[in-house]
Amino acid sequence: MQEQPAKAVPEITKKDLRAVTLRWLFFNTSAWNWERMQHIAFAWSLLPVLKKLYPGREELGAALKRHMVFFNTEMTIGSPIIGAIAAIERQKATGEEIADDTINAIKSGLMGPFAAIGDSLWASAVNAILLSFAMSMALQGNILGPVIYTIAWIALTWYMMSTGVNLGYRLGVNVLDSEFLTPQTIERVTRSLNILGLVVVGALSATFVSLSTPIQWTLQQKATTLQSILDGMMPKFLPLLWVGLVWYLHQFRNWSIMKLLGFTIVVGFVGSLLKIF
Repeated sequence: MQEQPAKAVPEITKKDLRAVTLRWLFFNTSAWNWERMQHIAFAWSLLPVLKKLYPGREELGAALKRHMVFFNTEMTIGSPIIGAIAAIERQKATGEEIADDTINAIKSGLMGPFAAIGDSLWASAVNAILLSFAMSMALQGNILGPVIYTIAWIALTWYMMSTGVNLGYRLGVNVLDSEFLTPQTIERVTRSLNILGLVVVGALSATFVSLSTPIQWTLQQKATTLQSILDGMMPKFLPLLWVGLVWYLHQFRNWSIMKLLGFTIVVGFVGSLLKIF
């Protein structure tokens, strides 16, 4: 049987990938829902490439429908996925026999590992470090704090996404064989980043959580304060206890963020009235 010649399709240029990156940067959680999460954002971001590969209305509709399935990953570190799928879509457009289920299986196989690394690296470490720097400036009344955070976050996220989309496009389906995605590497990276995230959270808690007690008593005509005893045991002991309590209520009692904020306000108000804090 004679093989069918490859169909000529346009090249995907850096401009096309830049358009994909720009859409993914600003719309990666648009139309998010609990059933399929980022599926619409993924298809919308890939649209500039799909329009170029499938000029016909029916082919374009089929390509968009192909990506209306469940998808969810960390948006920044997971950006190579959308680049790799763009490369695979181009292969499919040339006439290669690539089933829709194969494309979706590749997406499903990649989104979990990238999400594990991205959540640990970007959400828990990079964001926390940027926020700690900006918050310290804002607390000193410097308006440049939020401005610097916004510019730095957008610049870093754009760089990582742009690099990831272009890298994913170059690798194509070979991104599955990347050493970066082996279970051993993912476990090592995730563990290391979790430790880094805990260190950052600990530093933030010690810096920004201010909690002390004015409780004191007199013994043998000598005044003693509870705070001095606690400081002798461990500096920032009360902030550590409070952060541990909040973490316990959130992690093991499923308290929401709003409930924890309300609880903090009530405890602070009552503690202040009773002169405990």
